Amino acid sequence: MTGNDLTVVIPNFNKADFIEQCVTSIEEQTVKPAHILIIDDASTDDSRSVIEKLSEKYPDIEPVFSEKNTGVSAVRNRGLTLVKTDYVTFIDADDYYYDRYKLENEIKLINTHGDDTIAYSVTAVMMDGSTVPASRLKKSSYYLKGNIRFSLLTMRKWDSVMRDYIVRCDALKNAGGYDESHSLFEDYELLLKLSEKHRFYCTGRFGTAYREGNGISKRRQQDHDRIRNEMMEAELQNDGGLYRAAVKSVKAFNTLKRRTKDLLRNKVLKERTGVI
Repeated sequence: MTGNDLTVVIPNFNKADFIEQCVTSIEEQTVKPAHILIIDDASTDDSRSVIEKLSEKYPDIEPVFSEKNTGVSAVRNRGLTLVKTDYVTFIDADDYYYDRYKLENEIKLINTHGDDTIAYSVTAVMMDGSTVPASRLKKSSYYLKGNIRFSLLTMRKWDSVMRDYIVRCDALKNAGGYDESHSLFEDYELLLKLSEKHRFYCTGRFGTAYREGNGISKRRQQDHDRIRNEMMEAELQNDGGLYRAAVKSVKAFNTLKRRTKDLLRNKVLKERTGVI
């Protein structure tokens, strides 16, 4: 595999302030993709003007403008139908590549482990406009690799779940693409399907810089847990009873451990800041 086998798809909706940085980070990669598809989901800000200027500057950019807003999953699926290369990777318009070797490193993994490998990098979570990731890189053994289905189902190492990976287009199509009926964790649901037949490998380096929001409320966290649980239950329908029991047992333990860590972390923050 080479860069000529890869297309980057950028879904955009009202991210005029960020999309130029996203595109520039792709153009500055040590291995550039063959094409960059920017699919604008009927933005109401200045996105169209920014995208048109970028496409004039960079000949490898193909802009696509939707007449009506359909949601990010539908945009990603539309992008997949327009890709002409064997491989694809997605990145949201308000994110950018933190490491200029991101694509090169992932392509090397695919060439090492085989064409059906799904290659990814560690997400660099950026807080409040910082240029430094909120967390440090861990040892490469920490990140999920190989057959990761059990780990995804049990939500082990939730902070290492992959984003913006390089994958074969036919693998995504065979998995059914993104479920357009879901607006949350549609990427997690797709990963569950992909993990049934494909192995994942991580570069062990930061890849995409993800702009973290202001966090989620307790109520929203409960909603998120419920949605993930529903997706897990649906994925387990065709598995044997022993496997399902093992997944649920380990997941319950991991959830308890995660919540305990969150409580302790919040307690420490309150003590340090004096907030009660």
